[in-house]
Amino acid sequence: MARILVLCSRTPYPLTGGAKLRLFNTAKILATEHTVDLLIVDESPIKQYRIDTLSRVFNDVTIFSYPSHRFHLNTVLGLVSRKPLQTFYYSFNAIDEWLDNHVGRYDLLYCNHVRTTEYARRYETPKIVDFVDAISRNYAESSTGASGLWRVIYPIESSRLLRYEREVVRDFDHSFIITEADKQYIEGDNAGLPSFSVVPNGVRNEILEQTPSETGEQDNNPDNRELLVFLGKMDYFPNEDAVTYFVNEIFPLVRRHHPEAEFVIVGTQPTKKVRQLAERPGVQVTGFVEDPFEYLTKARVVVAPMRFSAGLQNKVLESMGLGKAVVTTSLGAEGIDIEEDEHLKIADTPESFAEVIRTLLVRDGLRERLGTQARQRIEETYSWSEIEPLLLDPIDAVLNQQ
Repeated sequence: MARILVLCSRTPYPLTGGAKLRLFNTAKILATEHTVDLLIVDESPIKQYRIDTLSRVFNDVTIFSYPSHRFHLNTVLGLVSRKPLQTFYYSFNAIDEWLDNHVGRYDLLYCNHVRTTEYARRYETPKIVDFVDAISRNYAESSTGASGLWRVIYPIESSRLLRYEREVVRDFDHSFIITEADKQYIEGDNAGLPSFSVVPNGVRNEILEQTPSETGEQDNNPDNRELLVFLGKMDYFPNEDAVTYFVNEIFPLVRRHHPEAEFVIVGTQPTKKVRQLAERPGVQVTGFVEDPFEYLTKARVVVAPMRFSAGLQNKVLESMGLGKAVVTTSLGAEGIDIEEDEHLKIADTPESFAEVIRTLLVRDGLRERLGTQARQRIEETYSWSEIEPLLLDPIDAVLNQQ
């Protein structure tokens, strides 16, 4: 049994996004064979119930929290560096000092996200990084739709990040990422690196523990409302863009034939731009809710009209796991092992997206067939028990090299 230190930017609880869900379940898998400690760097304050929950998963939890302005001041140094601002934003001397005093007790440093890798790079201790997504790719794609200062920052930061991500893959003993497309983006001409592997996200167990009758719309939508639902963290630009695009260009086409259709945007921290969408007819913005799956199970159709973003869309996986009919874009389906028209629907223009939704709203049998086959695919491929060996085998190989 090894002792592993997981370094994490942001507190991985509550499970309000795919990255937090990934780290939380990764830790549970690691803890089945190893002693796992957690080091968190995050903005203060951090609520005690979050720490209490994490303490039941991790052997020990060490927290470094600072006010927001400290993180922003850190980026000033990054303006004259070739390294990405991401690494400066999360850089604090107190954490370096803590690591200098404690790193000797660990057999492995496990960095969650590229933001924490700078802390580990200077040590000889074996180290692994889970990039989660290729942020360089995310920023490069987001730059085309960004506005204001972000339109300047995204292109510069994306090139810095790509160079840095490639350095990390070379320096670390192993690297994980969610999708093959993101892996290939970082690798560039060095495709097929054996120390770089894809580990997809899994669907949380409570979803798969529900029976089909518990996820079915007839039980959870007794009024038979024509509900369309989007789930996501709503201060994240690709999600903000997706719902704005849907409300402005797709939803009016749906309402032309289904005037009673409703669109519900579910997710934490909606921006002002997202909140303003609630002023449009038929649109609701919930903000944070304790149980987002209550809305998903009531949905006739779940939509994910993604136009930007890297990685795998956890919102799509979880909706499929609930047995819902999902409509997304080619980008939204990227990295998911599905067959179009068998497990979900893909549409890349406003007209085709609206047409698919209108068809699903009136064809109960098609909607139910898609949902049933979607859930079967999730059970076969995206449960954490299926993902476990993809994670543990490379980690064991690194540990056994010592």
